[in-house]
Amino acid sequence: MKIKAKEIPRSGLAIKENVSATEIGFNGDDLKVLSPLTVQGVIHKVRDIITAELEVSGKYEFSCGRCLETVVLTLKDEFTIHLDVDPTKDFVDLGEELIQEMLLDISTIVLCKEYCKGLCPTCGVNLNKEKCKCK
Repeated sequence: MKIKAKEIPRSGLAIKENVSATEIGFNGDDLKVLSPLTVQGVIHKVRDIITAELEVSGKYEFSCGRCLETVVLTLKDEFTIHLDVDPTKDFVDLGEELIQEMLLDISTIVLCKEYCKGLCPTCGVNLNKEKCKCK
């Protein structure tokens, strides 16, 4: 997500865009994004520093951390990004920073439901769907 640094007014630049995950450089190896991401917020520039106060929302697909069933969640994250402006370049790219913030904000274990029973460690049956026949 590239922003022309020289075009950011003193009052700030309000943005609201729908972007695909690939547009910001997200390859989906760590997280599957199911819908365009909505990125909105305000970008300020003071001397050679850009501060972006952003809200990113989208629909994501995970595997349950216990039973491995597919879980689809709509998440909304708010964060602030600070970037140094390189005076030799016309643009700043917020993509990598957005990706890092998104990954850091997501829980390391996502469950399909709060009381997911998981898989039997012996036979592998999903204990949410059937009883295990192991002894």
